[in-house]
Amino acid sequence: MEQFTGGTSIRHPLAYARLKGGAFTRGGSFDTSYVQTDTALEVLVKAYYVNITLFGLDAVLNRGPEAVMSTVETKMVNAAGRMAELLGTDLFLDGQGTDSSAIQLDGLEAAIDDGVAFPSYGGITRADIATGANVGINSFVRTMTGPLALSDFQSAYGATWFGSEHVDLIVVTQAIWDIFWNKLQPQQRFLEAEKDIVQAGFQAIRYNGASLTVDQYAPAGKAWFLNTKYLQFWITTLQKYQFGFTGWKEAQFNDDVSGQYLFAGNLLNVAPRLMAVIKSITS
Repeated sequence: MEQFTGGTSIRHPLAYARLKGGAFTRGGSFDTSYVQTDTALEVLVKAYYVNITLFGLDAVLNRGPEAVMSTVETKMVNAAGRMAELLGTDLFLDGQGTDSSAIQLDGLEAAIDDGVAFPSYGGITRADIATGANVGINSFVRTMTGPLALSDFQSAYGATWFGSEHVDLIVVTQAIWDIFWNKLQPQQRFLEAEKDIVQAGFQAIRYNGASLTVDQYAPAGKAWFLNTKYLQFWITTLQKYQFGFTGWKEAQFNDDVSGQYLFAGNLLNVAPRLMAVIKSITS
């Protein structure tokens, strides 16, 4: 998790072109023309809240040894879970006004694209710096028109493998996990037991050095191929918006109180070309 101190947006430098260079002979000339090599990805700061309202009279009815439960404690636990659901869901959406509002997270759907569905990302028009799959800030995208084959997974994985960089996490729904599992030969079914992702409460299949796991918030029909080294989840340094609480505020015309659980930040994918998505998986 990254932190930012202020401003309306989050920026990260992006190198997208190579400098002039090559072999030369004695007395040969250098190409000294200027090359624009760098720009910056930029996403706006997005803010989320979860509201908690308590009836004032409940403080009288639910107290002392007769209290059934701590109302405040259970509401706060609920608020934390609701915030996780909101962010976990929007993480996979676009935040561009297509599948989710422009005030929501700039999610993986907008970042991991080949320029067809989302021609721009992070303030950069994809075609301005490159065209085609896996160049510039374009990702590898495959849309299924028939049953999924293991070769489709291999194509997506291979397309995102550059030097020592490769996908380390593949996220799917339970339905796609089941499809993938059933396509493996029995001797190929190796469950992980040592990786951190397992210790955090997930089960994962090991595939080409990547962990294939289920996320309940992942959208149906898609498999996300992620290089987590280049996914940045930013959060403000202002404590109140670091999943902080505003405190209780009384209503104007009664004794009820409310408070909000807050977050401010965004997701930034700084290397979309190292990632992929397979869409429309049904069988």
